[in-house]
Amino acid sequence: MTTNRAALRMKPRRQQAEEALAKIIASMKTGEQLPPEPSLARQLGVSRATLREVMRTFVERGMLVRRHGVGTFVSSRIPALEAGLEVLESIDTIARRMGLKTEVAHLEIVERPATPTEARGLDRPEGCDVLVVTRVISVEGEPVADLRDVVPLAYLRARELGDGFRGSVLDILLNKPALLLVTSKTQISVAKATEKFARRLGVPRGSALLKMTAQLYSYDDKVVAFSTSYFVPGHFQFHVMRKVSRR
Repeated sequence: MTTNRAALRMKPRRQQAEEALAKIIASMKTGEQLPPEPSLARQLGVSRATLREVMRTFVERGMLVRRHGVGTFVSSRIPALEAGLEVLESIDTIARRMGLKTEVAHLEIVERPATPTEARGLDRPEGCDVLVVTRVISVEGEPVADLRDVVPLAYLRARELGDGFRGSVLDILLNKPALLLVTSKTQISVAKATEKFARRLGVPRGSALLKMTAQLYSYDDKVVAFSTSYFVPGHFQFHVMRKVSRR
């Protein structure tokens, strides 16, 4: 016991604070807010500057989420869903590969005329008939993404989704050999969570969400689906393989 205490005293103050903060985080629930920095620094026996360095480490690990002007919150402990941007896969496919369970909430399926924005995304005339599928995907009970897919009725009807719909329009389209899907043109940006998305995804209003707007193309360059997806940071790790330019 004496040796352990001596070893603890020999540890750098920053390392002691990091270990102590790790225990605090482990004792808290997802979404719970940490104490204010001044009181937390006093509790750990370090300066606020040292505390910020330690907290930055946990933010980078995805264990904490900072919201400017509000505070710091405990992030999800679900393993991040990892995927390469070179290959298009559904959340359900990625989760099943990792042995994780997905669920669908806030599911809305409707056939209606396309809005001007949707028609442009599909490269079709305004008012064309489309199937619109919106839903929230949860992994191990935690909401991770809010998805909206718009598909011309010529490619997919509501009745084809069935009662066992798992949330992936992509997987259903991939099972239609006649479509021969080949590419997805995707724009990636960051958006602030509106009141609607904050409520549906269980995140603070104004927090950053990863937004992807995509057009799914068939072999004959026709847009089969136009989608808008919002992902909760910390749940996803996207990577891309890039070739080295040789000039």
